[in-house]
Amino acid sequence: MCPEVASVVGPDDALLILEPYFEAGQAAFAEAGMPKVRRTRLYVAPWIHDSPRHFAACREDGLAVLVAPELVELPEETVGAILAHELGHAADFLYPGEFMLGREREAVRRNAEAFGEREWARWMRRWQRRDDDAVEMTADAIAELGVGRRIGYLGPCQLQVFDRGLARPQGLR
Repeated sequence: MCPEVASVVGPDDALLILEPYFEAGQAAFAEAGMPKVRRTRLYVAPWIHDSPRHFAACREDGLAVLVAPELVELPEETVGAILAHELGHAADFLYPGEFMLGREREAVRRNAEAFGEREWARWMRRWQRRDDDAVEMTADAIAELGVGRRIGYLGPCQLQVFDRGLARPQGLR
């Protein structure tokens, strides 16, 4: 059973608390060769916490990560891993088609110049047709490339955590 998390911290204070974690993640992604992630902005949106395990989301253009104020109540390693996962989504959207899962669930980065026009179009169609599990697992794999730490899932809510836990379960939403 996933316990409900509540917070008395308001959106403005939550942003002040979470922004350093987010900025550290952005810096790590930029250093790992994904500088476009620096364009992504962090917003606190109380409505994001619409289920016991939902604390954050990324807009599909990669330019905004929305977090619930309740995120501040979670352990630091979970906060960092959730934000890294969302930055993984941001990178996936900001570099469309450049990342897909390869063997062993690792992110494989492709370069458009390495493909001919037909091959790149085929690759992009495959990227666009990924199912939800592939999109989520790719975000974890990109996050691992970005921050250099493994994303695992732990606890009754199966929340992200650094360097512990199991791989993301199929069908987790």
